[in-house]
Amino acid sequence: MLKRVLGIIMAATVAVSAFAGCSSSTDSSSGSAAASASAASSGSTTEYPKMKLNMSTTVSEQSNATVTGKYFCDLVSEKSGGNIEIKIYSSDQLSGGNMSKGVEMLAAGQIDCAFEPLDVMNVLDEKLLTVSLPWLFDSYDEAKAAVNEGAGFDYIASLLDAQGIHYLGSIHNGFRQLTNSVKEVKTPDDLKNMKLRVPGGEVFMKTFQEFGCDPVSMSFSELFTALQQGTVDGQENGFDLITTNKFYEVQKYTTEWNYSYGAFGLVFNKAKWDSFDDNTKALLEDCAAEAIEVGCQNVVDADPEQKQMIVDYEGNTLYTLTEDEVNAFKQVLVDAGYYEYFFEKYGQEAFDAFGATEKFGL
Repeated sequence: MLKRVLGIIMAATVAVSAFAGCSSSTDSSSGSAAASASAASSGSTTEYPKMKLNMSTTVSEQSNATVTGKYFCDLVSEKSGGNIEIKIYSSDQLSGGNMSKGVEMLAAGQIDCAFEPLDVMNVLDEKLLTVSLPWLFDSYDEAKAAVNEGAGFDYIASLLDAQGIHYLGSIHNGFRQLTNSVKEVKTPDDLKNMKLRVPGGEVFMKTFQEFGCDPVSMSFSELFTALQQGTVDGQENGFDLITTNKFYEVQKYTTEWNYSYGAFGLVFNKAKWDSFDDNTKALLEDCAAEAIEVGCQNVVDADPEQKQMIVDYEGNTLYTLTEDEVNAFKQVLVDAGYYEYFFEKYGQEAFDAFGATEKFGL
């Protein structure tokens, strides 16, 4: 119940900009004075150094990662008495719409912090794609624990730290579903020769190659136009991105199969993070923890409504695979030695960190 209430509070907060310390690229108003008054009224005695930071997200203003990002920096502004201001740039504006370049700019310190998809950050270390292995997680709770607690959190943090990025945790990007403009997909044979946009990374490319597809990697910012013009037949993403980007308007068929888990990591440039004093780090960690709870719950709560939005659009179909139908897709990968291939490539440490060794009987 508390998470649901927080989600409602967050949505209202973003809608009316009650906290103005975090501005989007289209709203540069500042509410630092109001935030200072709020901090004073709360009795806070900690003083934080004044600073202005930039934050990047790969998705649109309406998508959950950007909404949660705004919530995060509004919290930071409020709790710092307005001293720490963060301006958000959605849709990879800082990197000209190029996701991979955005990750590189973050590592280089040209971007201070971001909500970046873990699968996109594989450009720095492809072992991050272990999280994206098909049918690794059975539920949102299982996935959330894997990327935010224990060995999984530590493993992600260590990989990113070596690349100049500090990891604070992840929110759901949702289980990835399939949309296309050709036909309803129920069996592996239905995917043969279909041209699909997938994120960059061998885990995704090899998955759909085994299913007989022609997978194509392209930047997310180019995807709607590619679907609209028929450059690609389909794509795979969570319901949040399918609906907020209106892919269902140019994709008649949606298949719900939860084949891969997606997460957005809340990350800072490591040099920038290391420059903060301990009080500032503690504040950012506390705000990150709260924002991550809200961001994860938003996805869980929104899934049913977003599925209905797809169904309600004229001419659309949404088909949910049965357990036996999902198992037929899994079997294709098992027969191809898919999981053994990535176990050898990424190593047992990567698989153990997320429970993949046991999950796939390796």
